[in-house]
Amino acid sequence: MNAWGKLRHWTFLVGYCIFNAIFAFHAHAIDETVRAVVTQSDGAVMSGDLRMIGPRPLTLVPSGQDRQQMFLFSDIVSIDQQIETSSMERPWTFKEAGKEEKVYSDGQYPLLNFKTLVTLVNGTVVTGHVISVVMTLKSDQGQQKLFLHRQIKGTLEQQLGDVVFVSNIRMTANTLAGGGSIKGSVDGFGSLVSVTAFDNERQQILTTQVTKDNRFDFGTVLPGTYDLCVLTDTHVLTGHSDVTPHDIAGDKLMEGDLAAINLKFPLADDFFNDRWILRLRGTRGFAKALVYKRRSEYYESEKWTPGGFLWHLEIWSWHFADPDWKIDRRYILIRHKQQGGEKDRKLMYGKTLDAVTPGSTLHIQAGTGQDEEWHFIRDLK
Repeated sequence: MNAWGKLRHWTFLVGYCIFNAIFAFHAHAIDETVRAVVTQSDGAVMSGDLRMIGPRPLTLVPSGQDRQQMFLFSDIVSIDQQIETSSMERPWTFKEAGKEEKVYSDGQYPLLNFKTLVTLVNGTVVTGHVISVVMTLKSDQGQQKLFLHRQIKGTLEQQLGDVVFVSNIRMTANTLAGGGSIKGSVDGFGSLVSVTAFDNERQQILTTQVTKDNRFDFGTVLPGTYDLCVLTDTHVLTGHSDVTPHDIAGDKLMEGDLAAINLKFPLADDFFNDRWILRLRGTRGFAKALVYKRRSEYYESEKWTPGGFLWHLEIWSWHFADPDWKIDRRYILIRHKQQGGEKDRKLMYGKTLDAVTPGSTLHIQAGTGQDEEWHFIRDLK
């Protein structure tokens, strides 16, 4: 075989190997199914077998790069969709084809752009923008499609708060060293509705499904600590610890800090006019304000729901930049659409829900023991 023949031979072999490697990677992605818990922005939680649709794995363009990166589900612990920008826009069309001049119509529609955070089993977090992610989730309720969007354009009838999207996906079988499950039961506080957890290290909200016998199980969560929040048909029980992300330094909170934050609090843009800061914990570098807010009306199934109201329990993070306090982010612990005639909940704080670590099994019950004291904060009405 001459030199040219050898070159063609090796070129063929290299190309064949690369093709097979890519084909095997794609085939693996197509067949890859994992157990997952999916949380939507309105608080709805689903669990089941998650699978990609299409010939390639999860693909995104990492921030600051111009290349695509692919991830197998088996290498992922969690996927978070965060709003990058949001606005209300007017509908428009081009006045003439091929020209830039626009003609605007009446009304407004919500426009949201997202960034995606992928947490891998080695602890790495990759942030970027997803590309055409379509999945199926198969559960006891059947099979449904799920989408991770780069952008959502709503309808003229919607406001920003009406747009629902997938906010978090957790692969419950994948874990890091030091991770584990957080599970438990609730007794003496009515029927369990939902449980959420604030990840003190990564500043994320986790949700989980509950059972009819008042039990919950987050499955595998990442190493760290979690402040839990429990919603029943009669109570809201919450932890609210001083634990903050390890990489955010800050002095201890001082007397007068809550009053100073309350001066800035009404200036923050929000869809809720009625809102209150109930507690403040953390440090001056990362202060965690427990916020209750409500509005008298909400839009659901193309109708205004009479007789009830919409309320949130949230964490707002602040930091002190001398001489003022600055708001950083907001995290929704509970988003509840309270129907007309529904009971008002009692909000209570309990230390047993503070800074819970993976591997914990909690028995949350009404009682007078030292570890089970509950401190009343206010009625949620």
